Amino acid sequence: MPEVSEHTAEHRLQDAARLIHAGRLDDAEKICLAALKTNVMDEDAIYWSAIIALERRQFSDAARLLQYAIRENSNRPEFHAQLGRCFVALKRSQDALAAADAAMALHPANPMTLDTIGVIYSYARFHEQAAQAFKQAVAGDPDNDSYWYNLGASQQFAGHFDAAEDAYQRAIEINGSLDKAIAALSHMRPQTPDSNHIATLCERLDGYEGSLRDEMRLKFALAKEYDDTGHYNEAFATISEVSRRWRSKIEYSIEQDARLFDSLHECFTPAAVSRAGAGHDSTEPVFVVGMPRTGTTLTERIISSHSAIYSAGELNSIGLLVSAAANLRVGSVLTPEAVDQALGSNLKTLGERYIELTRPATGRTPHFVDKMPLNFLCAGFILLALPNARFICVRRNPMDSCLSNFRQLFALSNRYYAFSYDILDCGRYYLMFDRLMRHWDELFPGRILQINYEDIVEEQEKSSRDLIAFCGLDWEDQCMDFDKNEAPVATASSAQVRQPLYRTALERWKNYEEQLEPLAALLREGGIRIP
Repeated sequence: MPEVSEHTAEHRLQDAARLIHAGRLDDAEKICLAALKTNVMDEDAIYWSAIIALERRQFSDAARLLQYAIRENSNRPEFHAQLGRCFVALKRSQDALAAADAAMALHPANPMTLDTIGVIYSYARFHEQAAQAFKQAVAGDPDNDSYWYNLGASQQFAGHFDAAEDAYQRAIEINGSLDKAIAALSHMRPQTPDSNHIATLCERLDGYEGSLRDEMRLKFALAKEYDDTGHYNEAFATISEVSRRWRSKIEYSIEQDARLFDSLHECFTPAAVSRAGAGHDSTEPVFVVGMPRTGTTLTERIISSHSAIYSAGELNSIGLLVSAAANLRVGSVLTPEAVDQALGSNLKTLGERYIELTRPATGRTPHFVDKMPLNFLCAGFILLALPNARFICVRRNPMDSCLSNFRQLFALSNRYYAFSYDILDCGRYYLMFDRLMRHWDELFPGRILQINYEDIVEEQEKSSRDLIAFCGLDWEDQCMDFDKNEAPVATASSAQVRQPLYRTALERWKNYEEQLEPLAALLREGGIRIP
């Protein structure tokens, strides 16, 4: 039995909260059930029952309980905030945003509730609103390192880099072992030989006893600073060593991705395309795809600088809808077996549902940009489900493409980026990407604009005009000033794309020419010309 004193019902529920915090969910649940037997409408007992369900990752059950609690008392901001948290887990972004708005409208004072609201706004890409919530959270609890870190991240994505750096520094002052904040400082600006964090990072990594995940963050940050300061051998060695260990941990094989690519080639045939029914007739979406870290964010910023185009960020909606059409569970990687099933689904409904899922952010301008790079995998579904959508694929020097993927620490839980932890797997993945994009181009002639990152850099105005013309719009001069675009950027390029166009990323691979010779040989063997 739970160790609780003979207190009032309110005090017993306070005991339940403490038990939840201690991980004793079964004991906490007994207290909640006892309270509900006494009063089935006890809003606090319902709320803590929902929190128990949340901790057990029973998100739908938790949402139902919280909605019931809100019906009993709609003036409790924590009820709305935790409901939003459920909707985030369920990938229901519209409902999550509405819950965050409802919570904020009640003027919450509890820092934990404010932090939860900020996280929801961040998920929905409302980073200015997130920063406001986090500012109130740190004001209420200035010694909480997590709240300061979250404030730093929202300020970074909103483009307020000095404020972000200050917030990360405050988090580190409170908790000197908050490795994600230590690593984040490296990405605020280019480091120089006179101003960098190399010594701090090396000291932190000396005899490191933290998790491999945190070690990855620190070592990728260190490698970035080595690269910034011209220590290329050290940069490559640092990434290679820790990535080798991580790759062994996740037990990835490039053959897993090869089967998916092969199935896309096999299922998407001229006959299959001709059999597909009519799609949804929306003209709103502009998709920007490509290998990650190859100029997709730059391209998106140029396009969304136009008054008729809204930046919707990197939406995961298409992948979720295709997975749902294939009856895959949320979070699953699209399997070869699922491709054919999804292709046989109602693609018009898929297109309609996709547009619905972009609301309420979209719909106020004639077009919006969805810049999820790996949507190139779903190009066939997109071009059938949304036949009036614009589809742009950004290309980059193959060697630079592979190197940039190898140097970037993507979300460690995302299996779609598992190829990036081995430089030769980056090359193998590039060959599959190149072959697949040629396949889509043959199946859908004239539907895809393929543009080179190098051309954007070398001929900015011509390339920018080509992009806007492809979107069917008249030219606007502000598209040349993409660095003044105030839309949030929650990608690895958040700092770079707020600068005017620069040439330093061109042919970066030559700094690593010796280390990349096996990659060059692999690509040449695959028929790729190395400039």
